[in-house]
Amino acid sequence: MLKRKLNQQKDSLENGEPKKSFPRQGSTSDFFVEPLWLKFYETEVKLNEALDKLAPPASTPFIYNPIVYASQLHRDYLRRYMDGPKRLVFVGMNPGPNGMAQTGIPFGNVRTVKVSMQLAGPVDQPPVVHPKRPVAGLDCRTEEPSGVRLWDLFLRLAGSMQIFSRQCFVHNFCPLAFFGADGKNITPSELSGPYKRQLGDLCLETLDEQLELLRPHVIVAVGEYVHSALKRSGYCKSHFLPVLRLPHPSPRSTNNTNWPEKARAFLEENNLIRFMRNEA
Repeated sequence: MLKRKLNQQKDSLENGEPKKSFPRQGSTSDFFVEPLWLKFYETEVKLNEALDKLAPPASTPFIYNPIVYASQLHRDYLRRYMDGPKRLVFVGMNPGPNGMAQTGIPFGNVRTVKVSMQLAGPVDQPPVVHPKRPVAGLDCRTEEPSGVRLWDLFLRLAGSMQIFSRQCFVHNFCPLAFFGADGKNITPSELSGPYKRQLGDLCLETLDEQLELLRPHVIVAVGEYVHSALKRSGYCKSHFLPVLRLPHPSPRSTNNTNWPEKARAFLEENNLIRFMRNEA
């Protein structure tokens, strides 16, 4: 069912998205160029199909994939803010319950998505919903603490989403949100057994493909889980790409008081704010 829905979404994009054409050198005929954001989305579709074939552990009976049920908002985020390669890419772990799990956008707390990103659209439902983890889309009234912290800081430093997105992009390593039978949020780092390794391998393989498209100069891993995963990245090794670690903004993280102040100091020390302000 997931594969069929993903293919339907991809077909509708290909039929509805106007192709950009440019004259071929030395010829009067045109050739069609697929937008970068659509190439990126196709890597996500392929990853979702691969993840759907895995057997998750019994400890995670509820798995949400907002790239599927919040596909319109997610695609609009890519379409609007991935207009070309990005010099600086931030990579988070996976959807938060009240952030991307509601909006389909990494760290996408509702206020940021509606006001700063100026995005709107319907959100469907996961196949199975835990009663303690409802999906209300942009009507969700519970803000995601991680998203509030991250986007408030980034946009305060950049000035606007339009300026920030000229050279920067925020993405998530894993598209899935996991919940236990009691509704507890389970992060990829808390998974165990073969599924954890298989999921990590597939997500890293896809991220390498995505980095080939984005061609960043610097990658910032948001949290230790992603930072450890990127140590195995073939793309980063072959391109000698620096991978920095920014502490995760989640209140669940240890020693995480004053995150905005610490994060700003990190960005200043590594000379990254120039990318965020489109001044590099």
